[in-house]
Amino acid sequence: MELQGHLLYIDITQICGIGCAFCMYADKHKVGMSMELSTLSRENLATLINEPAVKRISISGEGEPLNNTKVFHEILNLSNGGKRFEFITSGFFPHAKMVEFFDETDRIVTSNGDTCNIRLSADSHHIEKVKWRAHGFSLDYLRRHQPSGLSFSFRSIDTDRHFTRRYLTQELQRWGINANITELGPLEDELVVGQERFGIDYKNLVHPTVGTPKGYLDMYGYIAAIEAKVSKRFTFGSLNQSPQVNGMDVTIKPNGDVYLYGIETQCLGNMHLDRLDWPRLQALLLNDPLARALYTQPFTDLLTQLEKPNLVHSIITRVNNPYWLVKELVRHDGILQAWEAA
Repeated sequence: MELQGHLLYIDITQICGIGCAFCMYADKHKVGMSMELSTLSRENLATLINEPAVKRISISGEGEPLNNTKVFHEILNLSNGGKRFEFITSGFFPHAKMVEFFDETDRIVTSNGDTCNIRLSADSHHIEKVKWRAHGFSLDYLRRHQPSGLSFSFRSIDTDRHFTRRYLTQELQRWGINANITELGPLEDELVVGQERFGIDYKNLVHPTVGTPKGYLDMYGYIAAIEAKVSKRFTFGSLNQSPQVNGMDVTIKPNGDVYLYGIETQCLGNMHLDRLDWPRLQALLLNDPLARALYTQPFTDLLTQLEKPNLVHSIITRVNNPYWLVKELVRHDGILQAWEAA
């Protein structure tokens, strides 16, 4: 299997005090931990980050990553250059502290020859919880400081498309920034400010609650939208635009455990205990029947192979996301045997 254009997700904290109602990790926030880097973990991360086949390193958390900026900046310093980083955040810091964070981040990535996109949550769940809003402030910072290594984009959920569009244009107006929204598709908009363009990405609603208004993409609609965007069938892994082959999609948890994103049936190792590199991770993927099936066969085709269709349908409706669906299906003994035996 040829794999190219990997994604590396590093979850640097479980700590979060925002308290969004929809959060899937809320149970971890009460006793959450933050990532710390050991000598071996630094060596492993440097190896994974600097592999030429890696297209992006995304720093986030099972909490709010601004709660561990020290480790974020330590990770940036592991790069040998030419890398695209991403930092996903609510941007809850007071503005003066955000300036310090932006300045230091820009200093590191610029000195290394890297870039970092700051991706700000702009959905109703985050907005109502955050006192110091960073959306208009961040684009004002961009205009005033013109950092050479930073860019900005926004993220939301599909139920909040109208909310996000209205909020961003009104919030930017408060900062004297006139903006318009261009709809690019069911999963993305573009925020237009003069000649500049800022992406807005939408994720589908995971675990919709009873009484959630209609209008969100169901899981099959979400998969179809992704397929239309990349011009190929949806499988697990890093989906790259056709005709480029797909890559691996690896996530590292705050305690150092390593998994294939969305396939948490088998831990691939721990960055504090094991030697890690991309060839070793690929070998583990190929030797795991479930992961190999999810990486090589269209996901909707795999779903038709499962027994207990009524149970599977009820789980799909409740979970509403392919990556969270696999986590749920593995809890039911025997239900994934068809994939594991493929």
